[in-house]
Amino acid sequence: LFDMSPVTAELHIAMDKDDIGMEQAFGRYSFNQDFHLTFGRQLTVLGYEADEAPGLYAVTNAYYYNDDGNTTSPTSYRRNYKDGARLNFNNGQFGLTLGLHDGYWANDDFNSDNIAIDLAASMMIIPGLEAQLGYAHEEIDSANSDVSQFNAWVAYSPNDLTLALEYDNFDILADDYWALMLLANYQFVDWMAATLRYSHEDYNDSEADRITLALLFTITDNLFFNVEYSTTDADAGDYDEFYVEGLLTF
Repeated sequence: LFDMSPVTAELHIAMDKDDIGMEQAFGRYSFNQDFHLTFGRQLTVLGYEADEAPGLYAVTNAYYYNDDGNTTSPTSYRRNYKDGARLNFNNGQFGLTLGLHDGYWANDDFNSDNIAIDLAASMMIIPGLEAQLGYAHEEIDSANSDVSQFNAWVAYSPNDLTLALEYDNFDILADDYWALMLLANYQFVDWMAATLRYSHEDYNDSEADRITLALLFTITDNLFFNVEYSTTDADAGDYDEFYVEGLLTF
């Protein structure tokens, strides 16, 4: 984090067993406390789930179709990091973002092809009840086609309970995809919470249903352990998965 107010910046590094790379690198100019301009490589705005493990309600993401490197895989279109500029307004009750990007789904960096836009509006309806509507569109010159996404979610968080509903609809080149997610999370005590989540997906006439139960344990302010069981019924086969995840924040 860099602070040279009114200009601030963030740099995020990503690491796996094979490589160290740049996840995000963007600057922010603050016109006032509610209105900002961000520019650089930054996270796309559409979607309910967080992009980082400490912010997720389970070990896995909600959706079955995985990012396998295929540009028509729906999950690869959620919560990506793309180059561009975005105007952001948020006064605590109403938020609006408008972005212009050099590619939103296609992997183009700083060239004139595949210019994309995204727009999202959010509102705190009453304390604890929040909703967001969003739309993104990209012309993909190499395919002589386009990709668009409509995303809507609503979340209600009274005290220790969180309820969420999300709907996605994609037009991916020649393929159609829509998905629905229901989530409930409850904080039983300071050191334990549980998440129950269901998702349904219809991707180019292939369907998948996924049910997840996760137990989330807080050991200290910086150490967490999560245990998850997921079962998936998909046209390609049935899957049962078990995960144990440890998280250390600092």
